[in-house]
Amino acid sequence: MNPIGNQHRAVMAFFATAGISAGLLLAACGDSASGPVMGQDYEITFQNLDAIPPEQGTLVVWVVAGQDTLQVATLPAGTGPVGPVTFENPAEDAREVLVTVEPPSDLNEGPWNSVLLRGNLGGGGADLVTQDVVHSSLPLQENPGAHSLFTTSNNSEGYPSAENAGLWLFTLIPSDNVHGTREVRLTPLTPGWTYEGWIVWQGEPKVWISYGKYRPDEAGLLSSRDDSGTGPFGGTEDFRNAGVEDVPGEEWTSDEIAVQLGIELPGGFALPLALDSVDSSGKVMWHHAISIEPAFDLVEGPLEGKPFVVRPYENEIGVGGPGVPRVIRLAHDPPTGAVRPASR
Repeated sequence: MNPIGNQHRAVMAFFATAGISAGLLLAACGDSASGPVMGQDYEITFQNLDAIPPEQGTLVVWVVAGQDTLQVATLPAGTGPVGPVTFENPAEDAREVLVTVEPPSDLNEGPWNSVLLRGNLGGGGADLVTQDVVHSSLPLQENPGAHSLFTTSNNSEGYPSAENAGLWLFTLIPSDNVHGTREVRLTPLTPGWTYEGWIVWQGEPKVWISYGKYRPDEAGLLSSRDDSGTGPFGGTEDFRNAGVEDVPGEEWTSDEIAVQLGIELPGGFALPLALDSVDSSGKVMWHHAISIEPAFDLVEGPLEGKPFVVRPYENEIGVGGPGVPRVIRLAHDPPTGAVRPASR
């Protein structure tokens, strides 16, 4: 079942709603007195945007004109920064440029609602931003809060119980968070997107291990569990529903249940994990990261996904007891784009 499937073609209504606030925010180059000319060539340059592999979908450029949304370019698949791309304006009444993420093997003609970038198109071009299409009209939270190392699934074995083998998005010291609550606070996302959390081994190569997908509540707080609960390596048979945690997070203490399910931990690490480990030089070996993912992959099984290229949050986990808050940092700017007339 795809929870987004029934709404992904309601994209025009979504654009109309989002466009009200986005139009107020975009730079004057989208409001040129001389509007876009049909047949004009435009070039898009991108910042902070890497290509994606085919298994994650396709990045596609569209022009919105009247009631139509017209595909004008496809960005190359692969890795590394996306270079400039050109397109020809297909319509006299063109008014917007969009970049979307289309699912693998997408057989539909129109754009999916995982819109990555949007800007109002004028004669001078457009500035493309994530605001209002990936996240709400609010910017991404600069101070989302802190996470803790903690385990509960193995407390029956005695306490402490490998507390450095679990990561949960709450702090034991709520006053340390700018917003004053124990939970992490993140900017709400539009329906086409979801947050996903990761622990990341800093060796060569890096190893990304997901702990689940989640969305904040109406206040922006992460006040409910993610879609994988305690996780298949927490030793709990009903790991999606068992436990008392009411925030996103996961534990990596036992492979008993994972073996029964045929699930292997990436990287071949011994359990329980030591998320606070450092190497002989003092280098912190595990980071915590939060990515923003297209919502069409919500049905992935445990550990099946790879991180999408929008990865705004990252922090070192580092040494310290389970009660020591690890501050989550807005470490990477979201992608942007600039559409400008191209010379023939």
